[in-house]
Order: sequence, then C-alpha cells, then structure tokens
Amino acid sequence: MNGRTTHDKRNSVYTVAAALAGLFFTVLTASAVLLTEGVYRYLAAAAGVLLCAAAELAIFILRQREAKSPAAMASAPDFDNMLADVFRRLDSPVAVTTVDGKIIWGNDALVALCGAAGTGGKLTGSDLSSVTGRDASETISGSSNGPVVIGERFFNCTPYLMQSGERDAWLTVFTECTDLIEAGRKIDREAPVVGYAVLDNLEELAQYVKVSAREATNMTEKVLREWVAGIDGFMIEYSRDKYFFAFPRVRLAECVDSSFDILSKVRQIGLGDSSMSVTLSMGLSVCGATIRERERDAAAALETALQKGGDQAVLRTGEQTLQFGGRTKTDLNRTKIKSRVTANTLIPMLIGARNVLLMGHRNPDFDCIGACIGLSKLSRAYNQDVKIISDLNNANFRVCTAALIAEQPEYADIFVDREAARDMIYSDTLLIIADVNNLKIVEAPEIVNSIQNYIIIDHHRKTAEFEREPALTYIEPGTSSCCELVAEMLETVSVGVSVLDDSARLTKHEATVMLSGMMLDTRNVTRSTNGETFAAAVYLRELGASSETAGSFFYNDFSGFVTETKLESSVRIYRGRVAMTVSDIDGGSEITAEDRISLARAADTLLTVRDVDAAIAMLVCGGTVVVSARSNGSINVQQILEKIGGGGHFDAAGAQIEDSTVRDVIQQLKQAVDEYLDGGN
Repeated sequence: MNGRTTHDKRNSVYTVAAALAGLFFTVLTASAVLLTEGVYRYLAAAAGVLLCAAAELAIFILRQREAKSPAAMASAPDFDNMLADVFRRLDSPVAVTTVDGKIIWGNDALVALCGAAGTGGKLTGSDLSSVTGRDASETISGSSNGPVVIGERFFNCTPYLMQSGERDAWLTVFTECTDLIEAGRKIDREAPVVGYAVLDNLEELAQYVKVSAREATNMTEKVLREWVAGIDGFMIEYSRDKYFFAFPRVRLAECVDSSFDILSKVRQIGLGDSSMSVTLSMGLSVCGATIRERERDAAAALETALQKGGDQAVLRTGEQTLQFGGRTKTDLNRTKIKSRVTANTLIPMLIGARNVLLMGHRNPDFDCIGACIGLSKLSRAYNQDVKIISDLNNANFRVCTAALIAEQPEYADIFVDREAARDMIYSDTLLIIADVNNLKIVEAPEIVNSIQNYIIIDHHRKTAEFEREPALTYIEPGTSSCCELVAEMLETVSVGVSVLDDSARLTKHEATVMLSGMMLDTRNVTRSTNGETFAAAVYLRELGASSETAGSFFYNDFSGFVTETKLESSVRIYRGRVAMTVSDIDGGSEITAEDRISLARAADTLLTVRDVDAAIAMLVCGGTVVVSARSNGSINVQQILEKIGGGGHFDAAGAQIEDSTVRDVIQQLKQAVDEYLDGGN
C-alpha cells in the first residue's frame, strides 16, 4: 500500500497527544513543587502524577476503542489469511508437507489435478510420493532428476523451506512444462538422421567377375532407394556408387531393431553367376546441433565403417557409437597406390620433426616388432634421431632381435624402454604407432597423451573413435599383417628417391624379422593372403630375409608345449561351431609371452577340427584371463571379443580381462557368441 490507513493515522495522533499531555502535566507539577512549601509541595507532586496517569489512561482507552471499531478492523489486513487465500487460488498446484513428506495442505489446483489424474482422494495425511510417483525426499530436497508426471502432464517441482519457531515444513510448487516437453519430443522426432552410403567392394569385384558393374550398381541403388523411401527419407548420389541420405529420427528405431537389414538386402545382390556379393558401408549420425555437424559426424562414421572392414553400418548417437553388420570378411583386393601415397605424406612429417618415436602394442608379437623395425628404417632415411619404444625383457622381443642387435649394434641404442622414452619428448616430436589402433593397449599410453603429433599404421579393424585425431591414419583391415603394409611403403618410396641409397635399404636381419611378422599373422602365409601378400614376401626375400631363421622364432619351449597340450585337452564345442578351451598357469605365476604364443597356437590348432568355424582359447592367472580367438573366415571373432573389451580383426582377435573369474568370462563369451550367431549386434 502506498499510503497509511486511517487507523494508522489515528494511532499517530493519540501517540502525539499522550506525549504532549505527559509533558504538560510534568511541567505543571514541577512548577507547583517549586512554588509551594511544606506539605503543599507533596500534595502538588502527588496531584501532578495522578493527572499524568489519568491523561495516559484516557488516551489508552481511546486507542483500544479505535482498534476494536469495525472500520479499524476492516482496515487492518489479516496477512496470514490473505497469503493462504492467494496460494489456494493459484493456478499452479502447491503442496505443504512435513519434513518427512506427509502432505499437510494442498491448494485447489493440486486437488483438481490429483482427482483428474486418478490419484485423488484425501490428500491431507498422504505421502507426497503418491502424487509425484517419486520418493518424497527427492522432491522436497530438490535432488529429483527431471520433471514428474502426474496423469499425462509434466511438472517441475520447486521446494521452499518454511520455518516457524522450532517447526519446519516444505512448500512445493508444481510448474507445468507439458508443452515444453512435447515440443522437445516433436523436434526430436522430426530431427533428421544424416547418413552416407557407399558400395565398398564393387570396383574390386568387377575386376574378377565378367559382368557389367553398372547393372549391379543399378540393382543396388534401387534396393537402397526403396529402403530410404520406406523410412520417409530422401537420397541423392553425390558420386559414383556413393550416396547421401537423410530421414526423420522417429524412424531410426525401426532401423536399429532390424539391425539395418538393408545390409543383408544389398549382400544378396551377386555379380553374374558368381557367389561374390556386393557389400554396403554406411555412416550415420544423430548427434550435433546443426545439419553440418551431423554431416561431419556421419562422414567420420563412414570412415570408421570402412576401416573396420566394410559391410556394416556405424551409427553415432552422441552417447555412444553403434555398429551393425560386419559379417563379411574383407576382400583382400587392393593396390599399392595407398601405400605410396601414405609414405609420401609421411616423409615431410619425418623431415620436419625434431625426433621420431615408434611403438606398438603391449606384449609385442613379431608383426608388431617387425613393423616398428621397418618404419624405423624408413624414418632414419629422413631423420637421424629415431627410437623404438618396447618392452626389452619381452621374450618375443629377445628372440627376434638377438641376431639383429648382434649384427647391427646401432639397434642397442635404437631400442629403448618406456622410462627412457619419457625424456625424449619435445614439442615437435613425431610418434608413429604400429600394429594397433586402440590407444589403451599401446606400449606407453602416457607417451601418446604427451605428444601432439602422432600417426597410426595398422591392419586391425578400428575398435573405437580417437579422442584426439591422429595427424595421419593408415588402417587397412584387408591386409594380412602390419609388416606387409610397411614393406609396401618401403618398396614404393625406394623408386626414384635418391636419398634411399643402398645403405638405407633393409638388411637381411631386418627383413627376416619383418618376414616373421607376416608368417605369424598369415599362419606361415596360408591364411588371409592375396597377391600383395606374396609380393611383399618376395620383396623381403630379395633383401635377404630367411624363412628358416624366421621360422625358428616360433619354436616352443617345454613349458609352452605343456600349456598348449593342456589347452588342447580340455576343449568343449559350443553351439556346434565354436570350440572353447581354458587352462590355468601352474604355480600362479604371471602369463608370459611364451604362454600367449601357446594360447594362439592352441586356437589355431582347434581350427583344424572338422566343423569348427571359430576357436576361443583362454589362460587364467589369478584375476587375469587372457583370450585368443581364431576363425576360418565364416565368423567375425573381432565382433565377439569386442563385446568383452578385446579387439583384432575378422579371423584373429584377442582380449585381456582383469579382476574377473574365468567363469564370468566364459559366460560373457557365450552370450557374445549367442548374440552374434542369432543376428544381434
């Protein structure tokens, strides 16, 4: 109110009158006392006091009568009643509860809401959770996550603590946000899913099948357009056999539920009389605030699908990356053009770096070590400060590098451990990672995080997105081994490059280690091979590589022989196609490199059993379980082991699980096999 009430003004008048009367009678009494003598002085004083008291009493009585008058009572507002009336008439539901969530009072809007929602009845005395469907302590403390649903309407809850003496209560205001939620849902339903699709093997197949590639393209495009139209989308061909498409997000669930059945529909399209099928790779994205961001993510998802081997769809949702398909083994048909382009891109980076560090994965095998040696040879042709980071005590490392270090003493300085490598990091250091693209299992993850520019050269299928993009990525899942990739790079840059003189060529010991890497990943050049594989082997052989010496690296010691025998004697067949075996390490010692080799050999041996399409071998030591899986090409063991945290490529994969029991790991593997064989992703 801007002005005072009449009651307030009269109170002010009475207060002034009381003060003046008191002052007047005080002065009068004092004068009488001063002017009189003897007993009259005392009588005057007493009279003055009585007069002051009488005046004050009269004014007090007048004020009380004024306060009790109807006009005064009408002009003095009852704020408690006014406040209660305001809350009662509010459009927003309001509840007052005890500290433990019992409803003391609810306004008309809350009563009407609960009645309409079918949660009515007597609110007073009931628990707030009966209204919100959520624990009352979460609502009144403000710790609840998101709006509550009452009936079919959404409300945000705002609690306020009310204190009166020693008694506390909570006032909760429900603010409706139904329209906002529905608008958000509508936007989400109509938001576009952006995708790219490419026929990933048509060009290669056309080289080997005598049929018009255009005919197969037209058939595939028809199937793809029908699929896109069926989910209310559109598609355009932006390049030959490459398409861009989009559809509303509300239809995405259908695609996920069917595991993107368009992949299998395209796979049914064969070329001519051949059983060779066309395969499709797709990258899709629903994350990003703008179309441009989604397009960029879709392109990255497509790249991931191709790096994983093709014949699959990769979907980015923001929270996770989902993969569908990947059931066709990558055709090993490619040329050396990409090797040459990659090598020529790498050379300026080598020249511009202060120093070069190379590393592979933990527990390195011959392919990892051989690839690092080959890359170090290429790097030293353009940069004199090159080091290979490795576990110098690893048995595989000692076996394949003993003769190399003896014949070429410079390697004693080139090979360093992770501790020594930490002192070799500069702002312009270049890191090359070989034979692995999962940065969590490299030899020294902390060094990767400390170096700005790094490169990945690998032949395994990509298992996850990189948190920080490499300066250069060369991932070819269709290659038998990383040593094959590196051999091609060395061979292509040797032509017409004067800096690579005879002294820069691979020595016979270096070539032998690289050949052993190829022999390991191809099972002595009998698996996952093509013309380029044999060409790389011939190139290494011409440089002096000895297959006999490389074969000696694979000799088993007695403990490894015992381990392999135990694994082969405890085999069980699961689902009629997958052989599983498990063994522990005697004495509880750690799992050595020799044990890992025995594990892989046991898995390879199990594949020779008739009707076994995949083999999974496990070694147990304490709380650690090491898994090695092999396939004859009809089952993608990489997808199976990815479900338990492993990786690899289509027909050879591995995993290491910490702090788990073998029973749990076997159960997880069986579930992963079931999902794969039953068509899940």
